[in-house]
Amino acid sequence: MQKKYAFTMFETLIVIAITAILVLLSFKTFKTVDEKAYSNLYAKAFNTLNTATYNIQADVDDYNNEKDAEAQENGKAGADDSEKKRFPYVDCTGDSCEATEVTEAQLCSALVNDERGYMNIVGSASCSIYTMEDFTTADEPPETPSFRTTDGMNYYLVASPNVKYFVIWVDMTGDRAPNLAKYIKGKKKPDIVPFSIYKETGVVTPQGYPIYDASYMTARVMSADPDLDVDYSIPMTYSEARALAFSNYTWVVDHMSYSMDSYFEDTLPDDFVKPNADGSIATKLGCTDLSGYRNDRDFPPCTVEVSTFIRK
Repeated sequence: MQKKYAFTMFETLIVIAITAILVLLSFKTFKTVDEKAYSNLYAKAFNTLNTATYNIQADVDDYNNEKDAEAQENGKAGADDSEKKRFPYVDCTGDSCEATEVTEAQLCSALVNDERGYMNIVGSASCSIYTMEDFTTADEPPETPSFRTTDGMNYYLVASPNVKYFVIWVDMTGDRAPNLAKYIKGKKKPDIVPFSIYKETGVVTPQGYPIYDASYMTARVMSADPDLDVDYSIPMTYSEARALAFSNYTWVVDHMSYSMDSYFEDTLPDDFVKPNADGSIATKLGCTDLSGYRNDRDFPPCTVEVSTFIRK
């Protein structure tokens, strides 16, 4: 008689168990992003927003310059405000461009729905507007982003609590885990990070938990005095650089000095202690000699430069 060979029930169960473990490990590999990649992803998100808002403002300036040139050809000093545009490429109304109310919906339209195409998106944009609480207190982000870019990141516009700034949250890892906007002890670091955008010029400023954690980003203090031998500080966290450069003042003409920390406190660890800046570095760079400066009209003696390069 010919012998027949086959797996026993026990051997079959072992093979199934091993296969299941391998599948779970593979699933985890594809569905999560190592925290070591956060600095690269953060730099990409920051650069993408910076480039888009810079180009919007550049187009606004070009448009207004053309209108002024046309008016001057007709013997006028310049175009009326009602003929001009302001960031984010919306028509001016009323007595001045600065008095024009701009909305998150208009920003979204300029970023992704406008014919100039400042950001490359996947599919159509919902341009949904969310609340800060959807990210500072909720456990999970909304299911539908305002728009999704071709690099897999999700962008969420929120109704900003500050009248001078837009707030936009970026899910750097898209639909992949951990999908956290706030620090939760025992879990991965947040992969959903906030930025503010100045409504008048489109300046993008880092906000939230990443400005205290150098694994997302670093920054340097840059001196405005060309006569100093040392014109840059060592790399540090953005919050340290901000305090060091601006002496904890808000400088109207340098929006990197502006702090929205109070709006993001719920995203920080319960026992979180904000770091202090090194005053000796500030003195060496000439940041602390503020005699003759007015923070409501002058450029500060120092400013902050964010490290936006993609790390290897």
